[in-house]
Amino acid sequence: MFSARFDGSEIERKFREVHRLLDENGYQVLIVDVCAGDDFGDDTMAYLGKIKKHKGVLLSVCTWHYAEVTNSKYSSFEELKFAHGNDLHILPLRVCDDPWPPEPPSGPNHGYDKMGKAEGLLGMAIPPSKMYVDCRKLSEHQIALRIAQELRQGIAVGHGQKASP
Repeated sequence: MFSARFDGSEIERKFREVHRLLDENGYQVLIVDVCAGDDFGDDTMAYLGKIKKHKGVLLSVCTWHYAEVTNSKYSSFEELKFAHGNDLHILPLRVCDDPWPPEPPSGPNHGYDKMGKAEGLLGMAIPPSKMYVDCRKLSEHQIALRIAQELRQGIAVGHGQKASP
């Protein structure tokens, strides 16, 4: 399941295309995609339940604000918290620059995260020692290949290593 900040950005568009490529090649990867009037929370709950039941993978699209605490009960923060709390495999997909792991907004003036819960969660769920896929300079096709390799092998290929086509 892709976990991301779905904010209409270029990164969201890019990873929806990555999802399409993976789907076309037979990879059962989930992404929330709802129409006007639908409830994305329903899909989020169902997909998280499915990856828990089948010991799936949370594909964390790590932007600079990934896992920011918001007013949504179905945010990337809540998805990551669920995955970490249920010992699910988390595959970080790095799209942000330093700092790594990301340090989403928080602090005394933040509306929802005065204490830095998001930064603490990221430090636990995606510590600096955890292998990630560096997507910063990759095309949609290249990212899909890297994810496919990870899913086939079930292990991290490591920073900077190239996936076989």
